Amino acid sequence: MDREKDSPFSNGLYLANLAASSNLVQDSWNAISKLERRINQHFLLRFIKRVFPLLDPATFRSDGDNHVIIKEFRYPNYNIIAFFTSPVTPGYLQEESDLVPSSEINDFQFLCSKSIPTFRLNKAAISLFNSLQNELSQLRKKVATSAKSKDSVPYIITGDCLGGSIAFLFTLWLLNTLEPTKSIPLCITFSSPLPGDSAFQEAVSQYSAWNSCFLHVVLKDDSFPSLSICSPTTNQSPYKPFGTFLFCSDSGVACFDAPESIMELLPSKIGVGNKKSQRLIDGLERRLTHRDRSRLNGQEDLYKAGVTTQVMAVDLNRIQQQTEGTGALIEDIVKHERGVMRQRKEPFDPAKELREIKVHLAYLEWYMMVCKASRQGPGYYDSFKNAGEGRDGGVDNYKTILTDYWERVVREAEKRPQLSGKQLRNRWLFAGTNYRRIVEPLDIAEYYKRGRKDYLKRGRSNHYKELEKWLGNRPRKNSENIESRLTEDSCFWAHVEEAIRSCKLLDSGEQQSNSERENLMRFEEYVMRLINNCAVSLDIFLGKSSYMQWWGEYEEILKKGMMGHSHDSQSDLVRFMRNEPRKNYIERSRGVNETNAPSTRGASILPKPLSLPFLLVLPLCYFLGNHLRKHLF
Repeated sequence: MDREKDSPFSNGLYLANLAASSNLVQDSWNAISKLERRINQHFLLRFIKRVFPLLDPATFRSDGDNHVIIKEFRYPNYNIIAFFTSPVTPGYLQEESDLVPSSEINDFQFLCSKSIPTFRLNKAAISLFNSLQNELSQLRKKVATSAKSKDSVPYIITGDCLGGSIAFLFTLWLLNTLEPTKSIPLCITFSSPLPGDSAFQEAVSQYSAWNSCFLHVVLKDDSFPSLSICSPTTNQSPYKPFGTFLFCSDSGVACFDAPESIMELLPSKIGVGNKKSQRLIDGLERRLTHRDRSRLNGQEDLYKAGVTTQVMAVDLNRIQQQTEGTGALIEDIVKHERGVMRQRKEPFDPAKELREIKVHLAYLEWYMMVCKASRQGPGYYDSFKNAGEGRDGGVDNYKTILTDYWERVVREAEKRPQLSGKQLRNRWLFAGTNYRRIVEPLDIAEYYKRGRKDYLKRGRSNHYKELEKWLGNRPRKNSENIESRLTEDSCFWAHVEEAIRSCKLLDSGEQQSNSERENLMRFEEYVMRLINNCAVSLDIFLGKSSYMQWWGEYEEILKKGMMGHSHDSQSDLVRFMRNEPRKNYIERSRGVNETNAPSTRGASILPKPLSLPFLLVLPLCYFLGNHLRKHLF
């Protein structure tokens, strides 16, 4: 069956009926109604004081001059935090519909990323939010503390009109504080203006777990949500909806997720009073949308039939008056909703794929060990670089699969909100580090095999840079078995290739000698630092490796005195390389317990079921290396 038609009706039909049949929407509205009575009393008392100024002020009690009331209501299974503001007119909302850039909004900088560096928020909403900083900070701390307790209960954050805008922004601000594994809040708004522009909608949408935290209730003929869309100065509004929208009318209820569908269906004329709103909410459960097939004229596309039922539920007569016909409208909505559903059905789930990715990486580790089997062989890097067309295609296939996966992981991490500065959890971060240290040398080999130069500036992929940057200076333990150790710097071989190039240029006199001498001296210091930290793989000392090729050419330069006659005695690396370097390095490593390179064996790389078979294969590689190399290359 087609993935798009797995369900006989669109998900919106089920979501709408679920929302209508639960008490969440009704309880949220009741909480707002209680606050509305309080704020009405507040304005009545202020009016009486102005009319009768001589009355004793102690006779009256009010909530002061604050035009926003915030109150928590406790229920058996959840708590509700409600925001209610003093009444505003549609004219005021249109006047305050300007957008404020994220550069002026410090509290929501966490939503910015490389792909979405800036966005804009509704001026009226953010101004009111900023005026409540003290109260909201205390409230956020309270909810975050509650979420950490064992007996925590879920929170519903709700509000009406501008109060809904505050509820939305507060929920978003709160989500940045809460751990993903903790209970996250649900935000339910009523008749609220759209919060921000298309960049804001895209920024929040990058984190799928947050996508389902927002339910916006729109009542029949309720114009407030669409006021920002109906701009008096431009035909195209910068605003864009975010979250799930629950449309309610006398005919029934319907849910839509696609921003384009929502903008098509939002009412555009001045709406109803609060009494009719109360009546619609009170009768919500009685307005469940039924699957009345008799009204669908025998449509064979059941998904389209479901969308048609929902459009009818939100008052087809009104839509017919606003458009030349419903056919094109429904076709557009079907396309938009299917697009959203397809994205949700096929999300990139790095956790689900990580185990398989570890298996692919284990194959390359095995390939690496085979290349090291001969103590005189070229090693992992040079075997791949020097292989001809007969090279085992499996190496290239696994390399491509791994690179595609980690490029997507990095792209998704860059798009999502940067929670507490942690782009990737440790599980993926260290797996990504192992990938980088095994696969990037192969990319470097291909790069220099094609005669290119300066890999670090011209050839290095961004996802390698990001994985290295995110690792930072985290402490990590090396493998006790030096044979399985990876070179810490995944760009080591690029430095070697550039050092070989400097030797050739210095020997030929094609470039300025001083510049190439400085390059070689920096390379010496770099390699010696890695050796002192036991942060290189043993295969760099194999007789046919590129590193030993560099050393051979460098020895000739030293003999000619091109580095200076006293350089030999002053260079730590020269002394080290002239005194059995491989044996010397093994002895050094025994005295070092911790380095910066993670182990590539055990659970950090291999899934547990593969560890034992993998380890059993390794001894055979030493005996069969030459034979296997014929098939690999």
